[in-house]
Amino acid sequence: MFKDMQLKKYDVILTRLTHNKIEMVRNWRNDPKIVAFMEYKEYITPKMQEAWFNKINNEHNYYFIIQFEGKEIGLINMRDIDYVKSEGEGGIFIYDDEYLNSDVSFRASLCQADFCFETLGLKKIIAHILTSNKRAIQYNKFLGFKKAENQETISNQLYTLEAPDYFKNRERIIQLF
Repeated sequence: MFKDMQLKKYDVILTRLTHNKIEMVRNWRNDPKIVAFMEYKEYITPKMQEAWFNKINNEHNYYFIIQFEGKEIGLINMRDIDYVKSEGEGGIFIYDDEYLNSDVSFRASLCQADFCFETLGLKKIIAHILTSNKRAIQYNKFLGFKKAENQETISNQLYTLEAPDYFKNRERIIQLF
């Protein structure tokens, strides 16, 4: 259905997650350095990963392997897309430590956001971020996300990015590359 989908922009390639890559993603996701920043912290078995992939492999979920300089380095996604509300929930992790403090995550996020706002016609992207994940909070705010109201007592806080705010910030971010 979406097997060979690729997005290429900002010197990154986002390749739609296919079945033959789910074990690699499962291993990344089970690594303590990734688990530490996730709400779901339990070990993911191959059977659980298979069930997850079968559930998300559709037009309401776009999971992409992030490729940069010929290497597969992480995962970015837009999930639970509600085409009536014109919104979806984003997420990203960089597995390859070489790219953790680089601009690659911004490149991947811009590539995906362009796809979501310009191709899918979404008006808003949401993200849930653990209050302990200070780096992700700072990262998302830099992209233009704003914390939703009444989140102070919630540990997995809701942030939103409206299309006009994204486009206003995009040029400023691109200049950093």
